Amino acid sequence: MTRYLTMGLLAEGPEDEIFLSALAVRQLTRLAASAPAPFDVADTMQSGAVGTARTAHPRLCAEAQDLATTCDLLLVHNDHRERDKIGKLRRDVSPPSDCRIVGIVPVRETEAWLLVDTRLLRSLPGAVPAALPWAGEPSGAQVERVADPKALLADVLPGYDTRLLAELLGQRIDLDRLQALPAYQQWCAELTSALKELHFL
Repeated sequence: MTRYLTMGLLAEGPEDEIFLSALAVRQLTRLAASAPAPFDVADTMQSGAVGTARTAHPRLCAEAQDLATTCDLLLVHNDHRERDKIGKLRRDVSPPSDCRIVGIVPVRETEAWLLVDTRLLRSLPGAVPAALPWAGEPSGAQVERVADPKALLADVLPGYDTRLLAELLGQRIDLDRLQALPAYQQWCAELTSALKELHFL
């Protein structure tokens, strides 16, 4: 009988939630393809009613505790400067034994991850390739050194609705390009470890 992996997500803001939901489903589906026993990945995320950016810690813990009772993996997103929040959450939330909390912590902002697939960015209508600071495909270190990824993304794709852009890139960004980013590698390693603990891998 095929197992079914369910996920929850607490993200900083709506664009983060849209992008990371689509991305997580795709990445977990890729991991499922290498599993010794087949499992299916839910194609939608359960999301909380609060964002991790400005929510008081007790309310965030209550939201995480509630979500953890309904999913196998609870993904918690914070930008790099707020990464300590995930550690505090892990310390103060007691998920069921069949759920694991996994942090998603891009360097600087989530938009750094959106910048890594420059071939995709250049192909989008209205793109301004000259705004990219790289002539070809950037290394992971180059992308993670961008001081203001959100501003750079707006320069490369001016006039785009940020939520529509987050959805589009979440569905189409090259996962292999993302693997060049150290923060993404760390997230994938934590996902793999959690899935092994839950006996999905």
